Amino acid sequence: MKRQIQHPAPTPRELSGPRYWRSLDELAATPGFQEYLEREFPAGAAQLDGVDRRQFFKLMAASFALGGIGLAGCRRPEAYILPYGKSVEEVKDGLPLYFATAMPLRRAAFPLVAETYQGRPTKLEGNPSYEPHGGATSLMAQASLLDLYDPDRATTHLRGGAEFAEAGLVDLLAATGRRYAASRGAGLAFLAESSGSPTREALVSRLRERMPDAIWAEYEPVVDEPPVEAARLAFGRDLLPAYHFDRARRILSLDADFLQVGPAAVASARAFARGRRVAAPGDADRMSRLYVAESTLTTTGAMADHRLRIASSHVAALAAAIAGRVLGTDAYAGLAAGLDVKPGWIAECAADLAAHRGESLVIAGVHQPAAVQALAYLMNAALGNVGRTVDFTEAPPAAAATIQHLAAAIRAGAVKTLVIIGGNPVYNAPADLDWPALQKTVLEVIRYGYYVDETSALAGVHVDSFS
Repeated sequence: MKRQIQHPAPTPRELSGPRYWRSLDELAATPGFQEYLEREFPAGAAQLDGVDRRQFFKLMAASFALGGIGLAGCRRPEAYILPYGKSVEEVKDGLPLYFATAMPLRRAAFPLVAETYQGRPTKLEGNPSYEPHGGATSLMAQASLLDLYDPDRATTHLRGGAEFAEAGLVDLLAATGRRYAASRGAGLAFLAESSGSPTREALVSRLRERMPDAIWAEYEPVVDEPPVEAARLAFGRDLLPAYHFDRARRILSLDADFLQVGPAAVASARAFARGRRVAAPGDADRMSRLYVAESTLTTTGAMADHRLRIASSHVAALAAAIAGRVLGTDAYAGLAAGLDVKPGWIAECAADLAAHRGESLVIAGVHQPAAVQALAYLMNAALGNVGRTVDFTEAPPAAAATIQHLAAAIRAGAVKTLVIIGGNPVYNAPADLDWPALQKTVLEVIRYGYYVDETSALAGVHVDSFS
């Protein structure tokens, strides 16, 4: 209980009740405490440059009131916030609802589970029922949730830079569809990002049936699958590889960041971790060993047991040198000429791969030319890795035209209406196409996308994907 103290000469205001000390400093009435009180409550604080604070607030309240009267004469937007007449199934206030979904990435997809509150996604995690990922997900999938709440995304349809009503957009698209259905699609072209969605594939098939003369082209600025022509060089067939890092005891990465880049990165990282895991002291010899030759330090390079820093342009010569030793031939000596790498690194790597036939793996970066891809395939075949640490599947036929084919059609005057679905070709199309100037020559350009970016700025109509 606080001790009551006596103060000399109390004022009439102080006589209204007992006073209690709030600190030992106040009890002692030290000069330091008095100075602190003066700093916190300086004299004249109730006055603002000679203006009484009460008077100031009176004036401000009056100005707000006058402003409210003026605004009352303006038309205000009407919005109705109504409760559910019938609650949405499975939705409970304050409790999350989970949905199984997937994030498309070019010709692949990440299986996800979305956490939502009242229909609003708040968190994404990997779907644990998908065994290759084991409930894990990628950085891109985690960050993709921010796109829904990005304040810079487009929020309205635009035509000629002005806001375009939904009804007008529907009429425009319907009229375009009727016009080109009569001409079997002649003069109409589409440019879209690649996708592995079976739903979109079915829609494109129906479009081709109705408009067989229309052009459907796909373009991606980043290619994350090995070129099919590399398998054609090595095996004479259009094939795609599937790697099993958990089965490989010796791995050679030729400028390939397989632990971080590409749709298979999550599955590859988990498989690689299984191959590195030591469950018992006697299993240490079974742990995989990783050789990495790369131009830039990557996640994969950071995990390497033996890392070689080399220019990306010299990877082909290094692959030829290692292939010559693995295959026991001088056929690639010309390609390996002038390579400035310690011979010991090449010799040890090749010997280690050869000593683990059927348990080794060679992978080349997707950005490397077809020659490097073909050398990696040939080494895997010579080492007996095909069917063990790497499998090949038939590549799907190219059902879409390329952006180069579309550019040629535009130059020939065969495209009157261009519909761009996603992507940003004005920004990232190959420079030799001069796509900005090319797009301006098309009479009608309709762009569907998240943002009003460089491509939308040169399009007559921008369709907001969030409406």
